[in-house]
Amino acid sequence: MSTNCNFPYIQYKSGKTNYEWGLQHGEEFKKAISELTQIRRELMLAKNPKLSKKLDELAFKQFEISKTYAPHIASEIEGIAHGAGLTLTDLVILNNYTDFRDIILPDEGCSTIHIQTPSKVLSGQTWDMHRSAKNYMSIIHIPANNNHSAQLVLTLVGCVGLMGVSTDNNLIGVNNINTTNAKAGLIWPLLVRKTLEQKNLANMRQTLLSAPVTSGHNYLISTPEGGEHLEITPGVWEKVSALQIGQVGSIFHTNHCMGPEVIKLEDKSSQSSTTHNRWNLLSKKSYKVSDLEDFKNLLTDHDEYPKSICSHFESGAQDPSFTCGGGVSDLDRGHHIFWRGCPAHDKDYIEHEFFNDGHDFKKMH
Repeated sequence: MSTNCNFPYIQYKSGKTNYEWGLQHGEEFKKAISELTQIRRELMLAKNPKLSKKLDELAFKQFEISKTYAPHIASEIEGIAHGAGLTLTDLVILNNYTDFRDIILPDEGCSTIHIQTPSKVLSGQTWDMHRSAKNYMSIIHIPANNNHSAQLVLTLVGCVGLMGVSTDNNLIGVNNINTTNAKAGLIWPLLVRKTLEQKNLANMRQTLLSAPVTSGHNYLISTPEGGEHLEITPGVWEKVSALQIGQVGSIFHTNHCMGPEVIKLEDKSSQSSTTHNRWNLLSKKSYKVSDLEDFKNLLTDHDEYPKSICSHFESGAQDPSFTCGGGVSDLDRGHHIFWRGCPAHDKDYIEHEFFNDGHDFKKMH
């Protein structure tokens, strides 16, 4: 029986180091982090048993590259490991699960979308994962310090970040693409956090493009000055869509490659079975969105269930695409909603709502 963490709101303490934040995180959720690590280890080795003899070696390489790239966030991962009584290999597996399995991963989906109306900039995503992850979802509040503004991060306990927003009204979202050019690189949730520390769209983009990534992901970066989807793999990247300030419309991405150069590297045998269905639904529905409520309704939509935008498709262990939660933001107003589960189908659905007051995030309920 897995621990139901009940979508906790984890508040890191101001004035503490990243290591101390991680230690607090690891100690508080020790049992759940241990469970999630074991779940992800078993899922990974079930699909790629050859990794079993190289886990420590590969984890060490990824962690060392990550530590060189962003030592402060890497120390947070070390703190989580120590607090939870786990090894660094355990924490690299938990954080870098998709990349560790050489990106042959149809069970990590997600839909990312950025919408600009004449008066609003809206951005967000669903999080589609193996169903087992839902009970471990959480929100981390990271206080401002000399290096960055305050941040809200949607994540799993034990993981430093899946998506997030800052009080600079910047957002980063991520979804998986399956390509064939993986190599040992940094832990991607660390890259999410590093990118979120940047103050503007150009610096967010440069942070992503200069990173020694392990495998393929599409990154959504959104600010009041515009939004972009960047497909990034080791050695090859492409900007596949963008809206500049003042433009009206929507850009979105599911889990199939869009860039003509990245498509050449795509492993179509591992492509999410719901990606084209979700793409088509977003194409039909995104233009109707006018405010944050509309946007949340779009990402929790069940048209064409179970292969809906809020996905409930599970055809077996090889190909689940299950929406475990998501987040939406109005980047002009600084209004943010994050949720765990499905408002239509889960009795234990939970959401958290926040407003940015210009200095920090205020939780509404």
